[in-house]
Amino acid sequence: MLAWTAAAAALVLWLLLLAALAVATRNPEVAAAPPTGELAPHSPAIVDLITGGWRLCDEAASATLLDLAARGAVRIEEIGPELSLVRLRRDPGDLKPYEKLVYDHVRSLAVDGVVATGALAEGSRNLGRWWKSFRRKVIVEARALGLSRPRWSRAQAAVLTAAAAVPSLAVAVAVTVSDDEHEGGLGGAVVTFALLMALMGRLNGERGTASGARAAGEWLGVRGHLAATGRFAEQPAASVTIWGRHLAYAAALGLAPRAVISLPVSVPADDRRAWSDYGGMWHVVHVRYPRRLLWAREPGPMLFRALAAGFFAGFWTWIVLLVVSAVGLAPDALVLPCALAVAAVAAGVPLAYAIVDLMGKVVVEGQIVRLRRFRVGTKGNDDPKYAHWCAIDDGRAREVKAYGIGADLWGSLSEGEKVRARVGRKLGWIHTIEVVERSRLRGTAGYDDTGEHRVNAPENLGEVRIFDTRQE
Repeated sequence: MLAWTAAAAALVLWLLLLAALAVATRNPEVAAAPPTGELAPHSPAIVDLITGGWRLCDEAASATLLDLAARGAVRIEEIGPELSLVRLRRDPGDLKPYEKLVYDHVRSLAVDGVVATGALAEGSRNLGRWWKSFRRKVIVEARALGLSRPRWSRAQAAVLTAAAAVPSLAVAVAVTVSDDEHEGGLGGAVVTFALLMALMGRLNGERGTASGARAAGEWLGVRGHLAATGRFAEQPAASVTIWGRHLAYAAALGLAPRAVISLPVSVPADDRRAWSDYGGMWHVVHVRYPRRLLWAREPGPMLFRALAAGFFAGFWTWIVLLVVSAVGLAPDALVLPCALAVAAVAAGVPLAYAIVDLMGKVVVEGQIVRLRRFRVGTKGNDDPKYAHWCAIDDGRAREVKAYGIGADLWGSLSEGEKVRARVGRKLGWIHTIEVVERSRLRGTAGYDDTGEHRVNAPENLGEVRIFDTRQE
């Protein structure tokens, strides 16, 4: 009992230390300045960071693209109620690293210098890594301007980490004393230390400086001025040609939701709604993932499934009819014929589909618009089992059914590739697939981090380098 009391006391002391550091490193108070129309020389992404409690929001990337349009690097055109285009206009010149990241993404998607605004969510990039790169580039500039700094220094992180070892060891001793037969002390220490590190991570992040708080207050004054006009909430992205940089800042300040939503630079692509440029014009393709009862199945295994389904359906029908005939509710002569009929019906359709697909396949040519995998169970030992899907836009319809495909073939493909596939007509399984033209998006997986990937700007404490030997 004494050991557990000591462990509890150590935990309480560590939590008090954590709370004291959290209070000492909280963000400074931001007081909104009087409404003003004067724009300070900060980019919309920086404004989003410092007015959002030093946490970058999703609209920062969209606001950056609007700012590029206002400065003439791109042009946003509204063609119709459901179609707007981003057109690359000229060499943008010297861009800030995070602006270049957005510009390069648009350029990678553009066909003949044009991309639909809805297609900005497309691409084979790792969105999580892309966003982390964008965020850190913004933070690097904010720190260079003296507007932001790391919440915890390496010294503070080292103190918290070292201090967390004390309650972890105390828990290990308490567990060992309470149950010395199972030797669970080491496990208790590891679990306790991991939980404390996770709690530290929840409180970590970027924090503002006094200069940053003043700048944030000035921008809140700009927000008050822009909000008073009441003109930005329903403005489309194309209206940047009229409003200029004011629309970009309105987006960064949360006043232009329609423009932000129409520029999905930093959001994941919709599984069921894809944009395709196959055929030369951007258009929407709706993707369906049918139930896998008789679709997205290999014909070989389907033969076995059909025979198994027929056997079990016929067997249980035979059992039920035997019971029914035994009580005189059905003639004995119908038991076997009915069981065979049920077996034939249960096996007939999948068997016919499998045979048709084995005998001949159709050729589908088009552009891959979606490569997805969804978990469908486990293989045992918690090993997940996935169904792999490949949706191809052949230019004939605006709604396509995704095909089933093997994991190896699926892993070798990329969205945006033009392919020629041999597919089962009935079961929708891709047997072979040939890449006719590689996706222009393949080269966008690596991003120009220009050193920002090493900056100490963690989302959680697990990314803090407590001991860093590199030269500053």
